[in-house]
Amino acid sequence: MEVLNPISAGMDVHRDTVVVTILKSLPSGRTWRETRTFETFSDSLRLMVAWLDEHQVPIAAMESTGVYWKPIYRMLRVQSPARTTWLVNPTHAKNVPGRKTDVSDSHWIAKLLMHGLLAPSFLPNVQCLELRKLTRLRKKLVGDHSSLTNRIIKELEDSGIKLCGVVADVMGKSGRAMIEALVEGTKTPDQMADLARGRMKSKRAKLMRALDGQLSDTSKFEIRVLLRLSDEMSAAIAKMDERIGLMLEPMRAEAERLLAVPGVKLVSAAAVLAEIGSDMSIFASSDRIVSWAGLSPGSRESAGKKMHVGTRRGSFWLRVYLVEAAWCAVRTRGTFWNRKYSSLVSRLGPKQAIVAIARRMLVAIYYMLRDGVAYRELGQSYTPSQDVERRVTRLVAQLKSLGKDVAIQPAKTAA
Repeated sequence: MEVLNPISAGMDVHRDTVVVTILKSLPSGRTWRETRTFETFSDSLRLMVAWLDEHQVPIAAMESTGVYWKPIYRMLRVQSPARTTWLVNPTHAKNVPGRKTDVSDSHWIAKLLMHGLLAPSFLPNVQCLELRKLTRLRKKLVGDHSSLTNRIIKELEDSGIKLCGVVADVMGKSGRAMIEALVEGTKTPDQMADLARGRMKSKRAKLMRALDGQLSDTSKFEIRVLLRLSDEMSAAIAKMDERIGLMLEPMRAEAERLLAVPGVKLVSAAAVLAEIGSDMSIFASSDRIVSWAGLSPGSRESAGKKMHVGTRRGSFWLRVYLVEAAWCAVRTRGTFWNRKYSSLVSRLGPKQAIVAIARRMLVAIYYMLRDGVAYRELGQSYTPSQDVERRVTRLVAQLKSLGKDVAIQPAKTAA
């Protein structure tokens, strides 16, 4: 087997320890090996880096084990920036069953690396990694905020107050004012209905019926606590948005391009850039980035038969952001995305159709970032030429099945 990396190191990472094996291919054809175990404290990791420098190891690889790889990867990048450090998929480095030890795992990774049988996982630059922390945390906080809102709605429903059935946004200005009035317990349903604003005033009679309920002292206390937590969560999300905006400044030009895509807002643009970065030269083609994101179908073929499989596993977070943007885009009237979704949903169903839209959006984003071009809206009437030919062929076949013979000619354009 060909040796591509004469000196390589494999690391088996754990919470408290990291087992490192160095392999060297000797001129005699034999392989020299040494294995050491280091604690994951910073001082011990510095000793590990010094040991790798002593043996002049040019390349090292480790599995992406939870979050435990991050301080080790950071230490290697900071202490020895000239060394190539690979983060590899554990599935690609799976060892032979029945021979599972920490030492054998590190040896196996080093051996695969030496013979060029591993591929590095994609990691953006440090700036994007820091931005990724905030965008992912913000996504979690937004989910927690929604959970608090749902808990308030559940408590109101439990007390017979049907506000959710009348007010679309229970935590909006009108809904929040009514909930606070319910907690105070000093206003009648008629008075609370007067708190409605804007178009909500037209539902006054229905609001009076919905607010005709009684909260117990325990329910009032619980809703007060939930409202206070909701306010604190909203303030934290607002501060996080401000911080994300500041960290996005070096990629402001790229973010502005993405904002032109229907369904993409500033936060989602920041999240997408945090996941894929702004340098598209890392991905050889749009197919590569789509596959990495987990938005392309998998493949399963046996005995010459191709079987249907779902999308392959990829970047969870990028897929979430793109699917959310796709839902917003398909609801924007007069856009290509709206028409394309309408043509796909009848054949694929809503879930598969929205994944297909997310895939197309990622392809568009890839070329916008790679070529530095602005987004161009194709419009609701746009149909690719190949789709036109297929549609014409299908319609002609339908007419022939009805006993009609037709001849197709290109339409004459007006002078």
